[in-house]
Amino acid sequence: MALVAGAFALAGVLLGGAVNSFVGWRQRKAEDKRRWLADRRSLYATYLGIVTSKLQEIDSLAVFLRHNPEDPAPDPEDHGLIKEGLHDYFAGWEIEVQPALGEVQLIASDRVADLADRVSSALMEVTVDLELDNAFTDYYPTWFQAQDLVGVLRNAMREELGLGELRNTRVRDQPDYPWLPERPSRESYHQAHHTPKSR
Repeated sequence: MALVAGAFALAGVLLGGAVNSFVGWRQRKAEDKRRWLADRRSLYATYLGIVTSKLQEIDSLAVFLRHNPEDPAPDPEDHGLIKEGLHDYFAGWEIEVQPALGEVQLIASDRVADLADRVSSALMEVTVDLELDNAFTDYYPTWFQAQDLVGVLRNAMREELGLGELRNTRVRDQPDYPWLPERPSRESYHQAHHTPKSR
């Protein structure tokens, strides 16, 4: 009888150890998943911030281009600003975009890694018309194409993080943007201001 009781006790200890080991393994796995998700979120946000900033930077240089191909070439001062700005832009691409791309590619899925690389290349493509002294009307379609690619990348990153796709940002074309149509209008905030009567 003592032998049977001892066997049950031993089985209980072994079973308890196995259960504890399994629970611990599941907790470690869940913690690892949370840590990877947090790392991805941080790296993705950083990369998107950098590439969006670079798009704004190149657009601030494009204002110095002539508007149409038939317009006169930019004056030497504007040309100098473009050339100097491009130098800084290329340096920033090398020391900011490329390292951030490398970090994204270490942790991202194949699709996100590919799109991030395409966005990095697009940031170089968008400089071509500035380098060749082309017109603004030649430049801006490539800029919008690059911006669209960033949007595709953002949605792929959101999908990988378990979030839904962002609504189309073309809502900015609405005449009342950024205001929400269901919220009070600007006019509703006007107060009755009385001007003092002159004596």
